[in-house]
Amino acid sequence: MTRPRTLPWALMAASSVLWAQAPPGINAGPLPAAAVDAIPASLDAEARRQLMAAGSCSSFFQEQPGIDLCPNPAAAADITRALDASHPNIGVQTLVVAPMPARLAARADRNLALYNLLHQFRTMEGIQYYSASHGEMRVFFTASYRVQGPGSLAMLADPRYPAIEPRHDLYLLQDDSTFGKNLYATTVKGLDHGAIELTMSNVERVRYGLLPVLGPGALRLTMVVQPSADGRYLYFYGNVGIKAVKLPGLETTVRNSFSNRIIAYYNWFAREAAKV
Repeated sequence: MTRPRTLPWALMAASSVLWAQAPPGINAGPLPAAAVDAIPASLDAEARRQLMAAGSCSSFFQEQPGIDLCPNPAAAADITRALDASHPNIGVQTLVVAPMPARLAARADRNLALYNLLHQFRTMEGIQYYSASHGEMRVFFTASYRVQGPGSLAMLADPRYPAIEPRHDLYLLQDDSTFGKNLYATTVKGLDHGAIELTMSNVERVRYGLLPVLGPGALRLTMVVQPSADGRYLYFYGNVGIKAVKLPGLETTVRNSFSNRIIAYYNWFAREAAKV
């Protein structure tokens, strides 16, 4: 079993190109020790140091899933069960802690607003991530929208809910600039402490060009959004576990690409939160 390893600072520096995409005031930055100590996660000394220095921390894992940065125990248990069932051989996790937008913090329905923001799938279109293989920013999704399911891929409107639901299931179709058009089974849960958990898994085989790299269900992405107990900070956690074919350089690709993609998801959510 391989212990999750913190991503090297050289990689984090490459990823830092993405932080410029976050809106002013919601960008990750240095945190006081008290704010780090209040994060409900199992932080080791290195993770704590990175969060105090930069407001974010990432770690790479092989064989043994890494979930120690997850700020919600119920979500961590869900991720552990899902990854144990899918047996990923490689993955990455990232925690970002940033100031809660003032207007959002002041809303009485803040948690419901965060919940509905996480369902605005169409707004993912055009977001960018830093491609380590290309050495530049690239469009992440050229299309992103909800569909009925495998038998009907017609575009549906983004949902909006009057109340937080314990759980519901839906399907997303996303056209990825690297992996092409893919259908994802998606589950959203409303958890304790105002946390929202969104999990995505590929329904069909994923290809890199003509090369099949992921079988059905081999990619599991989970995003967890949660306000801090005092409402001053927004916790954003991403975890990607992949059961991939063994290819030369795959470990480096996962380290670079998927950690940058989690940051891109954070920047997307932060951008939408800034508009509320």
